[in-house]
Amino acid sequence: MSRKTEIQVGITILVALGVLLWGVTWLKEFSLASRVRIWHVAFSQAGGLGRSDEVLVNGIRKGAVNQINLAGDHVVVDLALASEIDLTDESRIAIRNVGLMGEKQIAVDLRPSGHVYSVKDTIPGVYEAGMGEVMAGLGGSIDVLNRLVSQLDRVANMMSEQGEFGQTLRNFRDTSQQLKAAVSENRAAIKSTFANFQASSQTVKALTTDKEAELRSTVEHLSSAAKHMDELSSRLDSLRMTLQSTMRKVDRGDGTLGKLVNDNHLYASMDSSVKAIRLLLEDIKLNPKKYLTVHIF
Repeated sequence: MSRKTEIQVGITILVALGVLLWGVTWLKEFSLASRVRIWHVAFSQAGGLGRSDEVLVNGIRKGAVNQINLAGDHVVVDLALASEIDLTDESRIAIRNVGLMGEKQIAVDLRPSGHVYSVKDTIPGVYEAGMGEVMAGLGGSIDVLNRLVSQLDRVANMMSEQGEFGQTLRNFRDTSQQLKAAVSENRAAIKSTFANFQASSQTVKALTTDKEAELRSTVEHLSSAAKHMDELSSRLDSLRMTLQSTMRKVDRGDGTLGKLVNDNHLYASMDSSVKAIRLLLEDIKLNPKKYLTVHIF
């Protein structure tokens, strides 16, 4: 076999292998595409998430991360999930830390209830801080604590140098001793006070137990009286409104009473009539024969 023939055979074998690998890869992707759906989920950050990281649905592996893209101030992660998975607005999708090395995975808490998303929707996700983020936050807190301890140390040194710290401790010790002595001296009185309080509470309890029925009846009577008072108040309000309406009519001169109160001429006429009647009665008393004529047959 010539050199040229060997080269042609080698090239043919390499091309065949390339076509075979491409065909296997294409068939695999076609098979996977027919069994999965791509969902778009937006996160505030990816936190080191990578392609092919697993996606767990309620703890069961049901897909993988297909692609990660930066979109503005957030990250959109494409999830390749099994075709039987339907995500709803009540489901929770989170980037979760696993292990001590900061490995990431997508955790889906699937809830079948709620509105079902379509594959064209961008679903909001949650980024859960891992051990690294927590330790980083603790680093800042430790710095603050160190500064606080340093300041307290300086304050203690200043008080110690000025002698105030020791005096404060001595004052506190004297106060605690005085308080202890006062409690010791009045221990009997304190016990007596607690005993009296206990006896009083037992007496009150006995009284309320024995008079429970009467107390309930009294409360019921008070409730009934309150209802009657409400009714009486309503009636008094109605009477007040009626009187106010009557007084307004009197002030306007409506009705007989209003005319009598507001008409000065009518008052003068009535006064003169009363005077005339009084004079007539007096004249009848003085001269009865003038008005009374008696005929005897």
